[in-house]
Amino acid sequence: MYNMIFDIHIGDYRLGMIEKVQIQRSVEQLADTAVITLPAAQYGKALQVEERIHRGDPVIIKLGYKETGLKLEFDGWLQRISTDGGNITLHCEDDLFLLRKEMPDEVLSKVTLNDILRKVIKNSHISVGLECSYEWTYSKFVIRSATGLDVLKKIQEECGADIYLDDALHVHPPGEKVGTQRYYDLALNVEEEDLTYRTAADRKIRVKVKALMPDGTVREIETGATGGEKIEVKCPTSDIASMKARGEAEVKRRTYDGYEGSITGWLIPMCRPADSVTLHDKDYPHKDGTYFVTGVTTEFSQAGGKRKVELGFRLN
Repeated sequence: MYNMIFDIHIGDYRLGMIEKVQIQRSVEQLADTAVITLPAAQYGKALQVEERIHRGDPVIIKLGYKETGLKLEFDGWLQRISTDGGNITLHCEDDLFLLRKEMPDEVLSKVTLNDILRKVIKNSHISVGLECSYEWTYSKFVIRSATGLDVLKKIQEECGADIYLDDALHVHPPGEKVGTQRYYDLALNVEEEDLTYRTAADRKIRVKVKALMPDGTVREIETGATGGEKIEVKCPTSDIASMKARGEAEVKRRTYDGYEGSITGWLIPMCRPADSVTLHDKDYPHKDGTYFVTGVTTEFSQAGGKRKVELGFRLN
């Protein structure tokens, strides 16, 4: 049995005891988050904690086993301290926390997506690049009582992009950027699974894409199979090529032969959203496949370390 260890720093303060850590990462939600629950008996009144740590302090969370070493699980910022219910809970966000700055109210005409994203970066006063796979022009884009994060949420809702921030602000079609390949054997390093195997024939969908035209009318195109579930999505630009790409991206996310659901393992192997996961089942080798990871929830407590991996569409 491995011995669990951790190293958590908030600002200049190193936590000596924790009750639980939960880290949630997803390509479908903008910010990665971490929630640290502290044992109240150790830290006493919340005031004693708030005298040492403050909103905006940098947060580094490393978890692991004594036998294999620590791994960086989260790098971000302290968003708020909660004392509800007698517990002391620290809520943290990744670097997208830095985009929670109000943007000037503005109505932009004939503005490109890249120009809007550059405005968000400039307004946040952070030095990062921009990597965006999309190219389109908005006939009108309204920014009103919104932060940079709000603007990114609007863009994600309209185009279904994977959006995240590291050394650059990334905006890409779903699954375009695939990270490290991970391997899971259902008989060896999976503690529990919630998987259903379905064929593409079982997943028939018809996607209707809508876009607002400059004259106020709505353009619609459809893609996918007939006779299946009907999905309706919005496209921020009204040219046929962009609308078709938006619809095909949604079909790709939802239609494939393979598993849907999640697997839960331990802290080893490391796994992050946008990684690929290869699943092997010795009893059903014909179901083996590689999947795009949409989300990962990592928990660390006295009960052990667990990593729940949410599977997206099949890669091969």
